[in-house]
Amino acid sequence: MIEGPNNERIVDVELETEMRKAYLDYAMTVIVARALPDVRDGLKPVQRRILWTMHEMGLRSDRPFRKSAAIVGDVMGKYHPHGDVPIYDALARFAQDFTMRYPPIQGQGNFGCFAGDTKVELVNGEQRTFVELVEMVHRGVRAEVFTLDAHRNVRIKPLRAPRLVRRDDPIVKVTLASGAEINCTPDHRFMLRDGTYREASKLKAKDQLMPFARTAIPERLHRTGAFPIPASLSQAVTSVAPAGRADVYDLTVDVTQNFALASGVFVHNSIDDDPPAHMRYTEARPAAIAADLLADIDKETVDWYPNYDNRHLQPTVLPARVPNLLVNGSTGIAVGMASNIPPHNLREVTAAVKRLVDDPELTNDDLCETVLGPDFPGGGVIYRFEEQKNIETGAAERVDAIRRAYANGRGRILMRAKAHVEDGKGGRQSIVVTELPYAVNKASLIEKIADLVQGKRLAGISDIRDESDREGMRVVIEVKRDDNAERVLNNLYKHTAMQSAFNLNMLALVDASPKTLSLKDVLQHYIDYRKQVIKRRTEFDLGRAKERAHVLEGFKIALDHIDEIVKTIRASRTPETALANLREKFELSEIQAKAILEMQLRRLTGLERQKVEDEYRETIKLISELESILGNPRRILFLIRQDMDELATKYGDDRRTKILDDLNRELTDQDLVADEDVVITVSDRNYVKRMPLSTYKAQHRGGRGVIGMSTRDEDDVEHLVVARNHDRLYVFTDRGRVFALKAFELPDASRTAKGTPIQNILEAMQTGERVSALIAIRDGAAAPYLVMATRKGFVKKTPLADYGNVRRAGLIAIALRKDDQLAWVAAAGDKDRIVLATRKGKAITFKATDARPMGRQTQGVTGVRLAKGDEVIGMGVVTARTEVLSVTENGYGKRTKVEDFPTHNRGGQGVALAAISAKTGNVAAIQVIDEKSEEVLLISTNGVVIRVPMDQIRVLGRATQGVKVMATGEAKIASIATFATNRPSQPGLGLQNS
Repeated sequence: MIEGPNNERIVDVELETEMRKAYLDYAMTVIVARALPDVRDGLKPVQRRILWTMHEMGLRSDRPFRKSAAIVGDVMGKYHPHGDVPIYDALARFAQDFTMRYPPIQGQGNFGCFAGDTKVELVNGEQRTFVELVEMVHRGVRAEVFTLDAHRNVRIKPLRAPRLVRRDDPIVKVTLASGAEINCTPDHRFMLRDGTYREASKLKAKDQLMPFARTAIPERLHRTGAFPIPASLSQAVTSVAPAGRADVYDLTVDVTQNFALASGVFVHNSIDDDPPAHMRYTEARPAAIAADLLADIDKETVDWYPNYDNRHLQPTVLPARVPNLLVNGSTGIAVGMASNIPPHNLREVTAAVKRLVDDPELTNDDLCETVLGPDFPGGGVIYRFEEQKNIETGAAERVDAIRRAYANGRGRILMRAKAHVEDGKGGRQSIVVTELPYAVNKASLIEKIADLVQGKRLAGISDIRDESDREGMRVVIEVKRDDNAERVLNNLYKHTAMQSAFNLNMLALVDASPKTLSLKDVLQHYIDYRKQVIKRRTEFDLGRAKERAHVLEGFKIALDHIDEIVKTIRASRTPETALANLREKFELSEIQAKAILEMQLRRLTGLERQKVEDEYRETIKLISELESILGNPRRILFLIRQDMDELATKYGDDRRTKILDDLNRELTDQDLVADEDVVITVSDRNYVKRMPLSTYKAQHRGGRGVIGMSTRDEDDVEHLVVARNHDRLYVFTDRGRVFALKAFELPDASRTAKGTPIQNILEAMQTGERVSALIAIRDGAAAPYLVMATRKGFVKKTPLADYGNVRRAGLIAIALRKDDQLAWVAAAGDKDRIVLATRKGKAITFKATDARPMGRQTQGVTGVRLAKGDEVIGMGVVTARTEVLSVTENGYGKRTKVEDFPTHNRGGQGVALAAISAKTGNVAAIQVIDEKSEEVLLISTNGVVIRVPMDQIRVLGRATQGVKVMATGEAKIASIATFATNRPSQPGLGLQNS
């Protein structure tokens, strides 16, 4: 310490030391005095101060409400000088039945609403009552209303969630100068002419309201979307009077939050899931359960300490007859630590307390048989088990997440919304959400879903609407006609808060120090605390009983010597003398003597004498009972059990949150789609679709087929693939890139639909990029390589593992030469042979090993040397006992044994594949088939498809033209695909197009 220039004392300290000390002081203050709950009563300081202040104010559950502002002011002025916002937030949270499982406070004042017969002005010219609006929305009818924006211009906006808010509520009748009458709750706000709002009960005669008249709407509103209220319009209040009680309704208009009534005024709406109104508008009082949190606080059961200015005393903790920490949970963020304790079911918690009282040796697992898991106020679903990887072995293990969290005091519990699928008109399905995970905001969820749908991250949703009312939640998500509702629901779980996790962290203050507690620890600390409370209460009651017995003994002495007592008192000059004389003559204590002097004369009657004697006997019994309790710890435990039984009877209810195992929890989209045979087609303009193979019935060869795809002018069918829904589909483009997706991710469409642009599915595809090849492969396929062929006869072999993880943005598959195009891809092994066929009827066969493995970004090597004007039209992988199916442009086809094709070195011109002529046309496609190939599917350039049994196509030599397979008319064969009708669904190599 040194002396400053003005005799000031300056302490020389290290900056680092001072900062460390100051930060630690701040951190401990936040931890102990602000953010974390006490394990004994489950309350943070601000919550405890609110309940104590309301108790001091004389507020009770059976007494009138008081303005929240008055309560907040008292709390802030006496105990919590940290601003009104945190106090009011804590008070409002205590009153929220969607946050607290058993709210300690009842609130009111945030629900301005209208009677059900009040009419709303709709944009379409109709005037509908609130009751009618609710029915309209349930039928799926949408409506728009007139609303005022921030600049007081009339706008048109959709109304949302018309709903019943409360039943049998007090209402007032607001009469306007026009004669119109509006029945609403006293707190509903009307818009004044200056744009501000005033509650109905505070409106006065001649108050000017914001007027509305349909006749004043100019035609330009539909062109510009806005117009100001004409100055000539007016609407004034005539009177406001009580109007009895009625069921009351409201609706929501997003952003502007007001709408026009048919009576010609603008009113405020109730914002869905909005924050509480300002404290001057709301009222509160303690709920019945708050009395049990404060029970016996006046019996010296807790310690007290002074407030910030030493003018008032406040309790360090509440007596907490209710095990509040578990029942209502707690959330708090301190410095370097946070608490997140979920609410639980009161019946389960009280039963667990009783079990632990009876057997202190119970384990957490034993207690988990009673406390099944969190019980959130909004219901929902939680899952007990989850898959986790063993750190030592690396193997997946099935773990009971709830029990582990309770044992460790921390853990992750998965929550899901409760939803079901409803069938609607026209084969449409809807997903109806009735319960949400804890702390998920309904309005925010709906907005998130809408954003995902607009951003094309969620497919299959045509509409979403909120049909919730006071009877319960109902969010309806309409599924597109051709989509799968279960798949859409699975994606909602994956991409939105309909599935979220509760990160349990049971951190609470134990002896003013933060500790992470197991379920048993929390219950044991509560039991130990209740033992202290009951002991202190009993000691207090015993002291009061002994004092009363002492006084009653004095009364008995006085009644036995009543004449002498009266004579002694009359002979005394002053009260002090009388007090001294009584004590001396009758051997009374000062307390007894004072009580006798204050005794009323009516106590001298015989009846009153008997009452004194009866009271004395009862008091002696009470003293004996209280002393027995203090002398026998088991009696205290019995009283704890008794308290638990009373609480369960008084407040207990059924569990709201459903607990499920996780056997079906991690359903993927693939799990929700049947692994059936499908036909995938892609047109020249990249329109793609997927249809069940059963769409096409087998026909005799030579038929015309049926429409398989509607095509636009100059948009021919290019590719045809038969696959299974669970196959991995590799999509190669004319720019040498590859994309991967599951076959079921392609849109399911009708036989005659033109399909969906594949760019809408593979969003990373560039403008002008076209599909050039498709291949479907089962996960786990054994073939080690992908062999690619281009139109100009080049081939490349790349390890299949190089495409094991194709990004959504795609991968480079091949480096193409100028004017060349990747057209075929197939899976092959080193023992296979490759066959390439050309449009002019040539074919070459060479060993797969002739093409060495290359990386993805390479061009490949020459596979076949083409004549001028020729090009490759197909590639296949040849194995033993296979055949080459070839089809010409005009529908002629044949099967040729692979033995007829000699094996050459790659790079040759090949041998004759078919005898082509003007009648047959050039070769259109080939396919390598085996004995498993039972049918062939052909599609023409105009989208006509025919399905033909394989045995109807003859086996012929190379130099033949084949038999008529399909009557093409003016069209040409575009592609073919072969398949087995009874293909197994286990992993195996799929089929590719030709």
